[in-house]
Amino acid sequence: MTIDVKTPAKPPLTEKLISLGILSALALIAVSIFKVQSDFNPAVVQLYSEPTVNSSSPQALSAPAAMMPLPKGFTTLTPPETFEARSLSDKINGKAELYLSAGFKRLQSQRLGDDSASDRWFEIFVFDMATQDNAFAVYSSQQREDAVPVDLGPYAYTTANALFWVHGPYYLELIASEDSDEARQSILRIAKNFNKIKAVATRTVTETDLFPSPGLDPKSITLIPTDAFGMEKFDRVFVAEYTTEGTLLSAFISNRGSPAAATRLAEDYRQFLIAFGGKAAETGGVFIVEILDAYEIILTHGPYIAGIHEATDRDRAMVLARSLQANIEDSIGRQKNTPE
Repeated sequence: MTIDVKTPAKPPLTEKLISLGILSALALIAVSIFKVQSDFNPAVVQLYSEPTVNSSSPQALSAPAAMMPLPKGFTTLTPPETFEARSLSDKINGKAELYLSAGFKRLQSQRLGDDSASDRWFEIFVFDMATQDNAFAVYSSQQREDAVPVDLGPYAYTTANALFWVHGPYYLELIASEDSDEARQSILRIAKNFNKIKAVATRTVTETDLFPSPGLDPKSITLIPTDAFGMEKFDRVFVAEYTTEGTLLSAFISNRGSPAAATRLAEDYRQFLIAFGGKAAETGGVFIVEILDAYEIILTHGPYIAGIHEATDRDRAMVLARSLQANIEDSIGRQKNTPE
C-alpha cells in the first residue's frame, strides 16, 4: 500500500541559485524537503506489513496498553511507540527532516484492531509539533490531490483509506488496512475520540484568508517553516498557487510581528536576490527584482511581507500583487475597527 504525498514543486529559481554558490546550497537544504515530490507518506512506511497476532498465544489474551482511551469496539494490537527527535527517522524511513524543520517534539504511534472484523486494523500517528502553526506546516505540505474535506475541525481531510488532520499542536494520521466504508467510519470514530480526549483549541490560520480568491487553488496553500526560497532568514512563509488567464503564479505572505521587522526582511530578501545577479526596481512602493528570466515582487504593509515568487509574466504578477496588498490593507483596517 502506497500513500502519495503532495508537496510543492521545487522552484526553478532556487535550483539555479544552488549552482551559483555553496552558501546558497546550504540554505536550501531545509526548504528542499518541503519542495521535493514524494511517492509515499513517510509517516506510514511501516504500515505495509500486516501486524501478526496469534490468538492462541498467552500474549493475545491480554491486549497491550492503549496510549489513549479507545471508543467501544476497538482494541490494541501492539504496544504504543514513542519517538523523539533523535529516533524519529527510525519510524519514518529517514525523512525526519520534514518534521524536525517544522518544530517536531514527539511522535506516538500504535496499531489498533476492529472488534467487528478481525482482518481490519489501523495505525495512528500523533505528531506533537509544539504549536498549531508547526502542525499546519506539516499538514499543508503533505496534503494530497485526492483530499476530501471532513467535518473534524478546520484542517482535516480523508483519502481512500486514511484520515489526516490538525488538532491544536498535533498533526495526526490515521491509516486503515483497507479501503471500505466501514474502515472510513471507524477511523472517523477514532479521530473524534482523540479530539474529545485531547481538549485543545484549534484556531483558524488567519493568514490563509489574506490570499485573494480569484484564481486561487485553496489546496495549494502551504506554510514553509524555514529557509523559504533559499533564504535562511525567511521563515514562517505562506505560499499559494494561482492560475490567471492560463498563467501560473505563486503568491506568498508572512507576518513578521511588526512593520519594522517586515521592512527589514523585505530589504534583506531584495539584497539576497541582487547578490545572485538580480536587477531591482521600485514602482509605487513595490520592489520588482528581475532574475534569471523571472520576476520577484516584494511588498510590505503593516507587519506583513508579501509578494509574488518566480513570475514569468510581470504584468499579471503585478495585478495579483496589488490584489494581495489590498486584501492585507482591508484586513488590518477591519482589525483596527473591531471593538475589543
